[in-house]
Amino acid sequence: MAIGPTIGTGLFIGAGQALADGGPAALLISYILLSFLTLAMTTSVAEVSTHMPLHHGTLVTNGYLYMSSSLAFASAYLRWYTLALFVPYELTSAMVNLGLWKPGSAVAVRLVILTVIVVGSNFLPERLFKSSERLFTGIKIGTMASLFVLSLALGLGGVGVQPPWGFKYWKHPGAMNEYLARGLWGRVLAFFQCLLDGSIAFTFAPELIVHRAELPTSLVPASLVETEMISASIPGRVTSDVAQTAFPYILSSLAMGVMAPFNDTRLTNNGTGPGVSPYLIGLKNANVQIVPTITTIAILLSAVASGRSFLYLSSRTLCAMSELGHAPSVFSNRNRWNVPYFAVVASALFSCLAFVSVRVSSTIMNTYLLRLITSAGFISSLMSCIIYRCFDRRLKRSGIARRYSFFLQPFGTYFGMVISTLLLLGGGLWAGPKGNLIGTRRDRLIISYINIGIFVLLFLFRRFQDFVPAVEIERHFDMSGGRHGDREGTRTKKTSPPQTNVDVIPGGSAAIELRLSQTVFTEA
Repeated sequence: MAIGPTIGTGLFIGAGQALADGGPAALLISYILLSFLTLAMTTSVAEVSTHMPLHHGTLVTNGYLYMSSSLAFASAYLRWYTLALFVPYELTSAMVNLGLWKPGSAVAVRLVILTVIVVGSNFLPERLFKSSERLFTGIKIGTMASLFVLSLALGLGGVGVQPPWGFKYWKHPGAMNEYLARGLWGRVLAFFQCLLDGSIAFTFAPELIVHRAELPTSLVPASLVETEMISASIPGRVTSDVAQTAFPYILSSLAMGVMAPFNDTRLTNNGTGPGVSPYLIGLKNANVQIVPTITTIAILLSAVASGRSFLYLSSRTLCAMSELGHAPSVFSNRNRWNVPYFAVVASALFSCLAFVSVRVSSTIMNTYLLRLITSAGFISSLMSCIIYRCFDRRLKRSGIARRYSFFLQPFGTYFGMVISTLLLLGGGLWAGPKGNLIGTRRDRLIISYINIGIFVLLFLFRRFQDFVPAVEIERHFDMSGGRHGDREGTRTKKTSPPQTNVDVIPGGSAAIELRLSQTVFTEA
């Protein structure tokens, strides 16, 4: 599973908020719709990457290649800081999982311990970090499978003296909740709010799935054969990874609808935000011994492991931006273990947001972070759609045949653009009267839409600054579709020191020209 390392409390705890707002049927339908959205967006992103696999193409490089530099700059920085925001989100989710909802010194001590573990592990040698990541991924997938089996046992055969539950919670209190209104309109709003809540488990899933498929690609491929092999492998890998991601998520949403009723106040900590996982509520209601404690520990490990993975992704994204000339060069410095330590430190600074839980309830802070992350995820999806449209238009204008075309495209891109726009603009729905326990209405609206303002500011900053990057990506297509050959000789760039080399990275039917700084970055 490509996003296995990032499976965290967005699924185990975040889905509880979605269940409380929408009901079990809304939760299941929303996960099915979000899975289809993930498929549509992944095939859109993968089609671009298949044509020309590039170092950090999905998260950084493709934006500069196909969009304006201003849009690409804003998109890259938005993705970097949003990946970093996942770290405090996972840390506060861990506090919620432990039942530490009230601010105080107990929260501070545990946050310090978890933050040291998350940040410290990112200074391990990359080989050791990736080995431990596989171990944690196995634990999380095992936890997800075990909890599904337990819910199946409770639903069909009962556990101990408990009779089979079946779908009793679908009958009472019901399959659909009502939100902000009564009747059909209330159920429609509840479903939409459920979509907003459940999207945290799918945020950045398309980008991360394709990004991991690109990982074997270095900035300058060793050979054209290597590039061709990577390009050929991407469609099959991403299709398989989407299936391996969506199927367990849909089953988990069905299981959680069996484990707890949507009107259980423990799901939302009495209306203040995410509360106890539906799995834990079901196990406690069934009077199952020991298993709830084991489940709590497993969810805690998932939160810590996901925080590690998101910090890794964020720091490597910042490092790649630095090597491509779109961030200060200091962030590309690596130690002998190949760790970009300055990039790790810069990304880890966002972890400090978790310590707001020392003064404010961890459930409230967790909710704020969730809204920040999901709204940024919708913007990222919109940018991926724009990249695809620019890519498609340029190929048609140049008369170049694409290497691979997914059956959903281009309609999958249109679908993703519409749904992402609706979810982004409708993100303020949670600011309605029902959420009045979470800050003021003004605060909730600001949190819902602040990423739009940040994105616009980043766009304008790049638009009007006089900035000459160390790496410029020029839109150049090989109309003949042939190989450009080996590296060209050195040419001098007169704009600013130091002098740079010009390399052509062959891309089969397309090629891009990169002006590289004297140090070439290669992903380990």
